[in-house]
Amino acid sequence: MLLEVDDNGNLMDELDIASRILGLFIGIDNTSGVVITFMIKYLAELPGLYNEVQKEIFEIKSSKGSGESLNWDDIQKMKYTWNVACEVMRLVPPCQRTFREAIADFNYKGYSVPKGWK
Repeated sequence: MLLEVDDNGNLMDELDIASRILGLFIGIDNTSGVVITFMIKYLAELPGLYNEVQKEIFEIKSSKGSGESLNWDDIQKMKYTWNVACEVMRLVPPCQRTFREAIADFNYKGYSVPKGWK
């Protein structure tokens, strides 16, 4: 990032570099645990959802041999489970301590958002 230049040949601003590095550290530290925790919460609260995830996982498990581990192809078959994880991340974003910054002025639904606003 220290040597990355934009289309005009400008180096990245130190604050932008620091913000991106902080985002990486937070993502590394927290995201998986938050998603798993809230998936368990929602699956416990919504038995229909739990039953569908369980059904999908048991179908994949039944196609495996005794003692055979999951592989990448098996994980790719978990469409419903992945949709549940995505919905959990939409409802409870795993990185709640970070903010995005507007890179240009824009209007959204009648609201003016200035460049640099977080």
